[in-house]
Amino acid sequence: MRKINVFMVAVIIFSMITACPAESPISKDTNAAIEKRIEDLLSQMTLEEKITMLSGDVTGFDTKPIERLGIPALNMTDGPVGVRVLTKETSVAFPASVCMAATWNIDLMYKLGQTLGLEAKAKGKNVLLGPCINIHRVPHGGRNFESFGEDPYLTSKIAVNYIKGVQSEKVIATAKHFACNNQESDRFSIDVKVDERTLNEIYLPAFKAAVQKGGIWAIMSAYNRLNGHYCSANTWLLTDTLKEKWGFKGFVMSDWGAVHSCIPELHAGLDLEMPTTNYFKIDDVNQAVGRKLIKPSKIDDKVRRILRAMFYMCCFDKKETERGDCDTPENRAVALQVAQEGIVLLKNQNNILPVGGNIKSIALIGSNAAKLAYGGGSSWVAAPTHTISPLDALTSKAGQGCAVRFEPGTFFEDDFSLIPSECLVPPAGYDKEHGLLASFYPKANLEGQPVRQQVENSVDFSWQRQSREDPEPDFTSITWTGRLAAPETGEYVIGLGSDRGSCLYINGQIVIDTRSRHGFGLKYKYTTVQLEKDKPVDIKIEYYERRRRVAVRLVWQKNEQPPLQKAVELAKSSDMAILFLGSNLLDESEGSDREDLSLPQYQEELIQKVSEVNPKIVVVLHGGAGILMNKWLDKVSGLVLAWFPGQEGGNAIADILLGKVNPSGKLVTTFFKRWEDCAAYGNYPGQDGTVNYAEGVFVGYRYFDAKGIEPYFPFGYGLSYTDFEYKNLVISRKTVRPEKPVTVNLTVKNRGNRDGAEVVQLYLGDEKASVPRPVKELKGFQKVFLKAGEEKTISLTIEPQDMKFFDIYRHDWKAEPGKFNVYIGSSSRDIRLKGSFILK
Repeated sequence: MRKINVFMVAVIIFSMITACPAESPISKDTNAAIEKRIEDLLSQMTLEEKITMLSGDVTGFDTKPIERLGIPALNMTDGPVGVRVLTKETSVAFPASVCMAATWNIDLMYKLGQTLGLEAKAKGKNVLLGPCINIHRVPHGGRNFESFGEDPYLTSKIAVNYIKGVQSEKVIATAKHFACNNQESDRFSIDVKVDERTLNEIYLPAFKAAVQKGGIWAIMSAYNRLNGHYCSANTWLLTDTLKEKWGFKGFVMSDWGAVHSCIPELHAGLDLEMPTTNYFKIDDVNQAVGRKLIKPSKIDDKVRRILRAMFYMCCFDKKETERGDCDTPENRAVALQVAQEGIVLLKNQNNILPVGGNIKSIALIGSNAAKLAYGGGSSWVAAPTHTISPLDALTSKAGQGCAVRFEPGTFFEDDFSLIPSECLVPPAGYDKEHGLLASFYPKANLEGQPVRQQVENSVDFSWQRQSREDPEPDFTSITWTGRLAAPETGEYVIGLGSDRGSCLYINGQIVIDTRSRHGFGLKYKYTTVQLEKDKPVDIKIEYYERRRRVAVRLVWQKNEQPPLQKAVELAKSSDMAILFLGSNLLDESEGSDREDLSLPQYQEELIQKVSEVNPKIVVVLHGGAGILMNKWLDKVSGLVLAWFPGQEGGNAIADILLGKVNPSGKLVTTFFKRWEDCAAYGNYPGQDGTVNYAEGVFVGYRYFDAKGIEPYFPFGYGLSYTDFEYKNLVISRKTVRPEKPVTVNLTVKNRGNRDGAEVVQLYLGDEKASVPRPVKELKGFQKVFLKAGEEKTISLTIEPQDMKFFDIYRHDWKAEPGKFNVYIGSSSRDIRLKGSFILK
């Protein structure tokens, strides 16, 4: 027997190994099915690595990568209308979501979403935290501007194309806030009590459409409770409805800090805790698995969902997140078009608009004319690449034959200066001659003894926790006390700015109070006082409700030339006056609801005074929802709703006012005459931690129709500089079977001498039902562009689902036989054509 050469055998084996390298893992095989790649990765992961993927990292916007297996991080960015990064890099600031929806142009929404996806990739992000698709329930809602309006059908259509556009660029879109986050008041804890039918007909349809028609890969759970359970720990919402009933294959993340425990949230269906690891800690989840409180298969399902979204959106492909330029002419053009199509012309008495050739001088009045109110406040805000104010845009576009002049009508914040140390006197007994005594209290509402006291030269205080790991401060509330000595006798405007609740007292009387519903950001309130030289007054400032940031400033301005009078004089000497009024990002913001539905008093006074000297008045209104107009609407000839129109808003507004663009926007929320006329009156903001949605399905125009209440401007309303005729209504079937759609055809003609666009709206009403149903509900629309004199035939489809209501006894949708009325109109109240069919 021949001896075996051990050395030769070793050489042969080595040669075989090097000639046939190990097969690469299935997870890295781009030709393999995604589900197989997911399972291959799961099989290689330790339990600790799986748990690591279930929460964010210390950056506040990213998840943790698993470098050993090449699993990248999810890199997230706000927000719905502009890519925001914490480094404050600039991005295109698009119009607010409410302005997007007011275009009623779903093709444009796809283009917008696509542009946002491109911009996210340009910033190295693969998750966009938008769209926000909560329904407008109350006009006070601080984030109404960030949503698509009061109607679930319109919201669904806008949202689906927005989502498809974003995800066409392999960026994960995120529908938020799931569900019933319809107010900012007590949003972290309010328990929303709402019945099953109302949920399914009003507040859930847009989320369902996002999943089943938009193919969305991420859902963000809301802060609030829903029928007793926090949304992040609500099994009925996240598992029974979203994942099982609707078939959602993606992952659910929490809103930032919306997780309150570990095991309940894991069981309920939350997959990702954001922004960092507070409850889904490795040790805690490991112990829960070891004690059989959580099944390993549930952890696997969460990781599987995150990986699935990452694979389908090509997050493993680095080329998809390469950084690039987002400030392109193409992207800015999309922002401009959305603003142009979203602006709504509400009133045009005697055809005051567009500005005609007989107008040789225009008075622009209001601070929003010189400083564009491009967006609402907080999480959505992008740092724009640039802005152009309406003042600059109108000046450049009006032409040499028309003089454009400006007066703010009020002080700008920049006009104010800090009250200097030499005008402040601390209480007796302190070494410093000038300044105010600052006292820092450990508890809210100035309870207990101060933990420290010090004399400060002025009230210009700022403090911020840089990260969650920083230690908590030793104070929760602060006072500044002493006396205020004016350098000369006169009238002074004093401003107190803070990012939370604060109060100003003069001689023991409260003159500024911002304690209720204060949003994010340094917001000022002002008061006018008469001061005399050598007669100091007692002054006290109180600050409450510290969270992650404190900012308090005390400023003033001597009122020598009242800006209101200067504005009135300018209006008097001009052919027409255009007043830029309404809100800005501090008035409407995440974190607080609007405390007053009227314009600020000084703005109403401005309208009154200007109307006394010039009858040709146009108001350009900024904001995200309806406001009270009873004191001033009859005093203006023109009213233009600009919403928050994004960085290109100045140009868009000028184009509308000058007639370079024909307005085509339509309201997406009802503009009411009285708060008492609204459906939620009496059931907002809630009591004892609970708010009841007692109005049920009668939200927005549904309620106004049911009660026969006349609003100022109804849902779907918007004027044009041309006129449209509706005719030739044809309904495809007179008798319909439950499973068959109905086709509605009609002709629309532009009867005017200007090109323009009309939004044809289809409403459907069940004439007789076993449950209370709205008189009519939006079930179809189409935006049609027509040249002067042109006509087109359009087709709208009523789907079988459109005829149904949600049956609480069957826990399912139900259509009842009978007569259905078809309404075709230019708004929910301007019905031009009517027809009907019988459902068998």
